[in-house]
Amino acid sequence: MVSPKVLPSALLLAIGMPIAWGQTNPVKVASTARLDLVSPTVILTNGQVVAGEGQIKRPDWLGAGTQQKSYSAEFPINHFGWREVAVRFVPTAGGEVECKLMGPWQQTANGRLYKQEVLWDRLEVTGAPVTNAGFEDGTAGWRGGSVITATAETPAVEGRHYGRAWHNQPLTRSIEVSAGVPVTLRLHARAMLPEGYPEMRRIMDRNTPAHVAARRFMRGANFGNYLEVPPRQTWSVKHTTNDLMRVRAEGFDHVRIPCGWHHYTGPGPEHQLREGIFDKVDVLVTNALTAGLSVLVNVHHFDAFTSDPAGQKEKFLAIWRQIAAHYADAPEGLAFELLNEPRDKATTAIMNPIYAQAIAEIRKSNPQRTIFVGPGKWNAIDELPQLILPNDDANLIVTVHSYDPFYFTHQGANWTKPATDTRGIVFPGPPATPVQPATTVSSNRQVVNWIRDYNTLPPGQNPSSRKAFAGKLRAAKEWSEYYGRPIHVGEFGCFTSADAGSRARYYAEFRRALNEHGIGWAIWDWKAGFRYWDEAKGQPMPGMREALFGP
Repeated sequence: MVSPKVLPSALLLAIGMPIAWGQTNPVKVASTARLDLVSPTVILTNGQVVAGEGQIKRPDWLGAGTQQKSYSAEFPINHFGWREVAVRFVPTAGGEVECKLMGPWQQTANGRLYKQEVLWDRLEVTGAPVTNAGFEDGTAGWRGGSVITATAETPAVEGRHYGRAWHNQPLTRSIEVSAGVPVTLRLHARAMLPEGYPEMRRIMDRNTPAHVAARRFMRGANFGNYLEVPPRQTWSVKHTTNDLMRVRAEGFDHVRIPCGWHHYTGPGPEHQLREGIFDKVDVLVTNALTAGLSVLVNVHHFDAFTSDPAGQKEKFLAIWRQIAAHYADAPEGLAFELLNEPRDKATTAIMNPIYAQAIAEIRKSNPQRTIFVGPGKWNAIDELPQLILPNDDANLIVTVHSYDPFYFTHQGANWTKPATDTRGIVFPGPPATPVQPATTVSSNRQVVNWIRDYNTLPPGQNPSSRKAFAGKLRAAKEWSEYYGRPIHVGEFGCFTSADAGSRARYYAEFRRALNEHGIGWAIWDWKAGFRYWDEAKGQPMPGMREALFGP
């Protein structure tokens, strides 16, 4: 967790492979597929995802009048299997609706659009006539994109062909709709791997050192807002051995200790760490291990590094060289996490080789130590396809973070203002009484449209519901299973500005979704702004124990 923290959804960062293979756009493996429905004349209503996992919304980048004639749907995909989804809408009049199949829209930091290609197949439409839905007749009836022949490595859903498109080259066709007749589109998509893409080797063994270690990191708590706080700042929340005892008694099996090591370094090239910081960390590490808790120590809030990875790389490596040497003889219950929430210029593609260097440095003194590594864009799940780990290291666990639904989990948080100024958002939606957007976000289409959907959509489609995170967690598990790399959700949580009942329901639902996939987790946080433990009352916050550990 970053505190203060800017709004992740506002970031469209430079993540992915550099320009290669003769392309004019930087390429990247798509993690979502996108379907747009646009009509020049017909108002479209009741848009919803009726099968599969995805989200449909009004395109908030268009004007209000045009939005009523449009929908945009996105759903998670990967490159190793077809994903099916079905969306439905009801036209208010007869006329034409354009269906656009494409890839996601995402720019680099300098404004260049990524080329993220998506394969499409077996479009089935009910409520309107459509021909050549499976692309067996080439591009007949379609405009743009292309049609290619299936291969043994990538077979078609049916037949011998499928479509190929990306954001700037969509596959587009017109659909003739009738007034009041519901239209359902069922379709299949998967990501296309760019030619020569350096895909990570799959590990078929499910009993690697990393898999064994992952069983010790199933239910954790973050000791946030303590050792990562810069010296002399006043928002630090001290954690003690008593907290470790309470954590263990509540049923957690590990603690994550964020630490701002970079605040305690001397000048280069050695960047010597002062002993005082080791003393503080050691108190928690030693006593946690003694209490039977596993421990995860990370590098947290290293903003100078995420802003300038090349310029700060040697300092980053020097920090890990010293941490590794200091804990070389520690028990196996201690694990290292290389970097919390890479962002800005620390894209996944930039971090891949730096991670490899850091791992190599750690292995010199800790050959058997478990190391956690996370993708860029704030450890985003949809960045997993870009992560390339060393093929010869089987003791790496991949960490991701999720704070969806963001406008619920961060309502009232001052470091994400003004986007999260709207208070009173409940989980799950919709609310009994509609919530009005805060005046500070009245011009923010993204927030206003989210609140509109929150006020009106039923629980199964509501943006403040399980739907906000369930599909992403499933995608993370699929990636984990395919590559043989254990996954861990190192942060999720809800700020205490939300009402106690909603907080408890959110934690319970998130925990159930994690348990369904056997994914380990660590809540943010133990007793700070997202707290599990009420320090003043000496007990968990209302409903939290039941939410995370059952009745």
